[in-house]
Amino acid sequence: MTQIGADLESANVQATGDTFSETEAYGRVRAQGDEATERSCMMCGNKFESEGWHNRLCGSCRKRSVAAG
Repeated sequence: MTQIGADLESANVQATGDTFSETEAYGRVRAQGDEATERSCMMCGNKFESEGWHNRLCGSCRKRSVAAG
């Protein structure tokens, strides 16, 4: 395991007391309050189940955005 991996693992255990969590699954720590929740799409305004702060477009608008290039 690399030093960064070891640091993440020890930080994760300290933060959650659990040996497996999102830190290990995704390699990053989520900010406090960054939770999956219902949000309004920034393009069409429809409500959708967001994965977190990074997820602001509904699936339909995200597909259109990627297709438009």
